[in-house]
Order: sequence, then structure tokens, then C-alpha cells
Amino acid sequence: MRQRILVLLTAFTLLGAASTQTIPEVAASAGFDTLVDAVLEAGLAETLSSAGPFTVFAPTNEAFAALPQGLLDSVLADVDLLTAVLTYHVVAGAVPASDVVNLRSATTVQGESVTIGVDAGTVRVNDATVIQPDVAASNGIIHVIDTVLLPPSVVAASIDAIELPVGALNDSGVSGTILLERAGQSTIVTIELDGTPEGGMHPAHFHTGDCNAPGPVVIPLNDVHGTTGLSVTQVDAPIEAILVDNHLVKVHLSPQELATFVACGEVGAGAPGIR
Repeated sequence: MRQRILVLLTAFTLLGAASTQTIPEVAASAGFDTLVDAVLEAGLAETLSSAGPFTVFAPTNEAFAALPQGLLDSVLADVDLLTAVLTYHVVAGAVPASDVVNLRSATTVQGESVTIGVDAGTVRVNDATVIQPDVAASNGIIHVIDTVLLPPSVVAASIDAIELPVGALNDSGVSGTILLERAGQSTIVTIELDGTPEGGMHPAHFHTGDCNAPGPVVIPLNDVHGTTGLSVTQVDAPIEAILVDNHLVKVHLSPQELATFVACGEVGAGAPGIR
């Protein structure tokens, strides 16, 4: 596989230098057969050959082959699902790697966001690693990735329960987990924390945004008990609604000190594992 990837990257480098081919033509010339076949099957070749510009996160053939058994066939057999998955790999505009590394997220043509992170010089898009950035095309830029990106809505539809981490805020030392469990069109939310100040109650809420840029409260949750560190709430929203958009849970110090937060956990599209 390593040799196959090296050959493809060499081809991309040579093709990208000329910048005379459209995005589908570059992908076809470099041997990204599964991606090109999927684009043709979804009827997106003409769109991705238009003026754009577009930025495409392009999975290798090996990335498609690594999908869970049967998933690729299921996606290819459903044009609407295939279109959603493919357009989740496309961002409007030409976004070079020098700009990508400064982003925390990007909205895709499909409508949902991908999360972006940089670790020791390696760029990650959701759970994928960029293995070749800045491949030039006449109508945009390709960044080659090693994993197929699945929209949070596609992932969420198959989730009945998921546990996510909660981290400390303001040096509180509070940490733990949030468990989301499907209950028909409702969701049972269980917060279980260690290190909460004892002898009191700690209000908790769903907010929009992420822990670095929280938005307003959207759903109140039952208080976290200071002694047990436990809160259980059945909320009137399906698990998909919580997982697909950017949501977080924040825990306050007390009802009297709502401006001070002791813990935060991301539970929406930006959360680990919801990508």
C-alpha cells in the first residue's frame, strides 16, 4: 500500500504543477479510481469541473477500501447518500494548506462542518490525515487524505449510545463523561463527573458552539450533584439533533455563580468520534 500511495502522490505532484486540469481530471490522471467512479455515479463530475473554485479533500483508493464491510456498497447504491458523502469532502473556494492550518472548522458544500486540527505539523480533517496538501487544479485545490469523511448526520443515524469526554475549566480539576442514549425521539443525557465541589448543585446546559467558542444555552439539563457528580436528564430532542450540529455541555460552579464554569464537553459535530 505504501508504494501505491507514493506512486499516487508523485503523480499528483506532477499533475498539480501544471494546473491545467480540472479537479476530476487530476483525480482520474492520478489513479484515484474509487473517488472518480463515485463522482461519476453521483453526477457531480460536471459540477466539480465548473469554474468553482473548490477545495476537495480527496480520499485514496485505500481509504475507501478501509470503510466498514458493506458500507461502501451501501453508499454507492444510494445516490442521495453518495452525494451527501462526496459533497462533505468539498469546501467552496480555494483554501491552501497555509489557510487550512489556521482554521478550526470549515463548512462543506454538503452543509455540515468538518473539524480541522494541526498536531506536530500534521493536518487532520475530522479523523483523516492530510498526506499530500496543495495539489493544484485549474478550478481549485486538492488535499489528499487517508480516510473517507462521513457527515455527522450519516454517523449519528447509526448511533444508539455514545460516551464522550468532559474536561476541566478554570483549573477546577473536574472531569468525567457525558453519555447520550437514544430513547425514541428523545435522548437520555447522563453526566458523570469526578472532582465536583461537594455539598452543592452545579447547573448544566447544552450550548451551541464548542468549548473554545461557546454560544447561548439551547437545552437546560438537570443539575450535577456535588457529592455524586451525577446528572440524568431526558431531553426532548432526538440524538441526531444533538450530534449533528455543534453542541457542548457546560457545568457551572453553582446557581449563584453561573458565570464560573467547572467543566465542558463537546457533544456535537466537533466532538471526538462524531465525524
